[in-house]
Amino acid sequence: MTMPSIEFYRLDSLTGCNNFLSFVETLEHMSTQEEKSQFSILYTDLNRFYELNETKGHVYGDSVVRWLGIVLQEESHLPVYRISGDDFAVILTDGSRNEREELLERLFARVCKEGKQLDLSSPPAKIALIHFDDNLVCSITDVIFHLWETIYDVKKNKSGTVSIFEAQDLLKSTTKAEGQNHENLNRLWDVLQFIANNAIGGFVGMGQKLDIAQQASYLDSISGLPNMRAALLKMDQAIKDAVSSNQPFSILLIDGDNLRKYNSISYAAGDTAIQNIGAVLSKNLRPGDFVARWRTGDEFIVILPNTFGEGARVVAERFRSAIREASRAWNFPTSISIGIATYPKHGDKVNALVDVAEMANKQAKDEGKDRVILAE
Repeated sequence: MTMPSIEFYRLDSLTGCNNFLSFVETLEHMSTQEEKSQFSILYTDLNRFYELNETKGHVYGDSVVRWLGIVLQEESHLPVYRISGDDFAVILTDGSRNEREELLERLFARVCKEGKQLDLSSPPAKIALIHFDDNLVCSITDVIFHLWETIYDVKKNKSGTVSIFEAQDLLKSTTKAEGQNHENLNRLWDVLQFIANNAIGGFVGMGQKLDIAQQASYLDSISGLPNMRAALLKMDQAIKDAVSSNQPFSILLIDGDNLRKYNSISYAAGDTAIQNIGAVLSKNLRPGDFVARWRTGDEFIVILPNTFGEGARVVAERFRSAIREASRAWNFPTSISIGIATYPKHGDKVNALVDVAEMANKQAKDEGKDRVILAE
């Protein structure tokens, strides 16, 4: 069963970029790989961002932040991470060092050119690149601290524009070493490392918990199938896919016939019947098809990608026959009625398609149940 991939908790709401949680998780995943490879982190910082908010307002400031995220995405063709207010990072794993440094120069040139059109200070941003060699033993803690030190240096350098750093040349923290003895520095690093490890572990753990919570929000507790919320999102995506591929898709609105007999035994028996129907439908899906429980009764919905009219009827008839056959072993033999609607013939919006499928399902019920009706 495939759930909709909606990463609410890893996206920045303003820019649509990945957020700091996603950034840390990506680094954590990279650190667990057995084969280490060289990579670089591209970092950008808007100049005089606070002044921009004060003089032109936060709405304009937000638009500039969004612009920078778009530029980074278009130039790097990689996930972009908004790691704080006006700070962005991109993790570069492909290409040579020279190619990454060319990206750095190209990006800076574009930012300067478009920054003039946006009436930003010149230069509008500082950009840095941190190179990490594959032979450098680097934990996620080291990488984060190297990034923080780079951010510190970039922000401190008022005249800087483009900077390139080698990770092996960086300190493990931005704390000044003057006046500190070796023992104190070692202890300071141990404490900072402990704090960082716990903070990073907390981020990763939070992401795992949010994954569980998000998955639960899209599951129906009785059938174990995706719920109505998941089905609506899936249909939205099916419409987008159909538009881009110029291919139709169909939905089947399925309703159990006479399942009140099960509830007359007990609600537990009714729940079991719903579970059994869901299991039979899932077993008979084709690769790429999607089934969910619809609303809260004995209704189900199936989405059939790249399937039109009569093709959808064939699949629906297979579902109908499978339920009749399987239910012979249940407390009561039962059947299902199915209404079919197809995109774009019966509508180009989710609500329109569902309305047509429900009318076709009602027609199947009115004509005696246990049948498939394809909407006209």
